[in-house]
Amino acid sequence: MAQFIAFDKNAEVAGHSILSTLSTFPEYYRAEIEQFFKDNNVTNVTPDSWHSQQSYLNVCKDISTRYGPSTLFNAGVAVGESVPFPPGTTLQAAFAGWNDAYLSHHRNGYLMGYIKLLSFDPQAKKAVVECKNPYPSHFERGIATTFARKCKPKDAAFIDVQLDNTMKSRLDGADSCFYVITWI
Repeated sequence: MAQFIAFDKNAEVAGHSILSTLSTFPEYYRAEIEQFFKDNNVTNVTPDSWHSQQSYLNVCKDISTRYGPSTLFNAGVAVGESVPFPPGTTLQAAFAGWNDAYLSHHRNGYLMGYIKLLSFDPQAKKAVVECKNPYPSHFERGIATTFARKCKPKDAAFIDVQLDNTMKSRLDGADSCFYVITWI
């Protein structure tokens, strides 16, 4: 499956996640972004409400079409900023726990996807994460980038998150994207 297509038509996303996305846009874009939400029947969003994942993905697709992948990346960065990490959370713990956070923001889908830390090598200063879900890869890389920056190892001067271009990704119609996290 390609990005923007829910794995399960019954899957829902939490309102507080949707509000995090909406809050990332400056006021001068807000009216148009809110119209994308209305056009896709994502209305009456409150922190405790639940909405069709497919409808939310349609909003993300509209944003991507209108504003491009950089805007999705920046929205992902902002969403990642809204995730609180306890002081001292390690990079490995942040990525290992991402799946639990993902699942807590989704419900009612037999197949909602997952996020898995595949490898973590502190000597090579490299980690690999698989994200098997329908979200846009640029949005997801923004979230991963924020997690990496918030929880980078103390001895790291620089940390980077990139889509593994040696693997098929949702950009190519695959179900998963693989992200490589490196630091120096």
